[in-house]
Amino acid sequence: MVLVRSRPRSFSVRYTLISTARVAARSRERSMKVLSWSGRCLVGAMALATCVSAAEATAPAADKLRVVCTTTMITDLVKTIAGDAADVRGIMRPGEDPHVYDVRPRDVQLVADAQLVVMNGLHLEATLGAVIKHNTPDATVVKLAETPEITPLASEQTKGAPDPHCWFNVQYFRIYAQRARDALIAADAANGDAYRDRAAIYIKQLDELDAWVRSEIASVPVERRVMVTSHDAFQYFGKAYQIDVYAVIGISTEQQAKPRDLVRLEAIVRERGVKALFVETSVSNTLNSLVKKVAARSGASIGGTLYSDSLGAPGTEAGTYLGMVRHNTRTIVKALR
Repeated sequence: MVLVRSRPRSFSVRYTLISTARVAARSRERSMKVLSWSGRCLVGAMALATCVSAAEATAPAADKLRVVCTTTMITDLVKTIAGDAADVRGIMRPGEDPHVYDVRPRDVQLVADAQLVVMNGLHLEATLGAVIKHNTPDATVVKLAETPEITPLASEQTKGAPDPHCWFNVQYFRIYAQRARDALIAADAANGDAYRDRAAIYIKQLDELDAWVRSEIASVPVERRVMVTSHDAFQYFGKAYQIDVYAVIGISTEQQAKPRDLVRLEAIVRERGVKALFVETSVSNTLNSLVKKVAARSGASIGGTLYSDSLGAPGTEAGTYLGMVRHNTRTIVKALR
């Protein structure tokens, strides 16, 4: 449990901590009933060692800037620019949905220890907002998408709420990189040159990626540039690279699809002659199954799996932002061609 000065925690955080403690207590109680006395001693020793290891793993580096990031895309970005000059920790894990993220007790600890918190903003990290607000009295919080340099799109399905998925326009992610660089320098001027140098290399890679995506999409005939996905995460991609984008639900995966949404999509698929629809990695199986249902009813197929609100596993192509965009673009182009 984490207490920051005398500031009260929000109810949701306190509830998470208590619930976790109860679950752990019940689990220990059940386990102890079936263990012998010697087995209990062994388990106790192992548990103590595990706790010590976990504490060491999460303990912030005393001599480095302590940075906490929310989504996997932002964590990848900040780690790339920071290198080994800062201690960068990510809250969300690959495959986790930021729209409906369940806050864990360790998240409160990470946020409370941070000197710099980097997040997307535009209400993407809804459940983390209160945790960050109430546990960062002395930290700098930077919301990368909330800047005059980025013009948020409005979602028709959510009555004009700003669309937070700005990172799918690579030039907007370039702005993310510039703002992350500036935040690191402001918080840790001693390593400013290192941050500038790494950011310059990364921004050049983003420019090259943007040009490559444009070239790939240009190989698809204009009349075939129509894509249908699970939730409305790709409007920035569509606007930047001239693709019409439709989805089962709006910008947040908290929404529930209505029968009329499916009927509307089926009509679009038939009218536009769409041959392939796409599922996503960080949404529910239920939502992806609706995409498959629309495909089956309209005579289309599933063109592949896209990464939307989360990167893939570390070590895979989609485990970095650059690799994720390449994977998505190749998948889309292959299906639409």
